[in-house]
Amino acid sequence: MKKLSVLRLAMTLLVAGTACAQALGPFAASSNFAADLYGAADTRPGCWGYSDVATWNITFRPPAGYAVRVVSIHGDLVSWIKSLPGDPATLAESTAGVLLGLQSTPRASTTGRCDWCSDVERPAHPAVQGTTMLYIQDAVAQLQPKSRAQYDRMVNQLLEPDNKLLVTVASWLNTTGKPVHIEPTFTVVYRWEEIQ
Repeated sequence: MKKLSVLRLAMTLLVAGTACAQALGPFAASSNFAADLYGAADTRPGCWGYSDVATWNITFRPPAGYAVRVVSIHGDLVSWIKSLPGDPATLAESTAGVLLGLQSTPRASTTGRCDWCSDVERPAHPAVQGTTMLYIQDAVAQLQPKSRAQYDRMVNQLLEPDNKLLVTVASWLNTTGKPVHIEPTFTVVYRWEEIQ
C-alpha cells in the first residue's frame, strides 16, 4: 500500500510539474455523500427488482480565467442493506447492485461511436472525449449485507466551463425488499489551469 501511495504522489507531482507555468496547485479536497436508495420497480427489458439513483454536484470555484483539471481521485464506496432493529429479515437469496460514477458535465450519453458505452462530444475540450472519470460497481446480498469497493485513479481531465463534478450513486436489481444505504467517500486532487 505504501508503494501505491508513493506512486500516486509521484504521478500527481509529475502531472502537476509538466503543466504550463500558468497552473496553480495541486490542491486536494475530500468529500462524503450518503443516500438510502430503493426506488420503483424496474420495468426495463432484462431488469428486475427495484432501482434508484441520487446525484450531487460539486462546484469548484477557480480564479477568473482559470479552468479546473482533476488530476486524481481515490476513496471508497461502502454500501449495506438498510435493516433496523424490528425490521423483518432480509429475503433469502436476495441481492442488489450498487455503483458510483464521477463525471463532468454534460452527462455522459451515447454518441454512436460504440455500443453499450457512455461517451459524449465535449465542445469546450474537443481533444478530450468522454466525461466519466470513475465508474465502479459492487453488490450487496442477504448473506453479505455490506460491501466496500476501493478505488485509486489517475484522471488528468479538465472539467467543463461550469466547473462541476457530478457524483452519482445508484442501486439496481434490488430484490432485498429494503433500501440500500450507499456512501461514496473520496479525495480529489486538482489544479487550476489558465484558460488559453
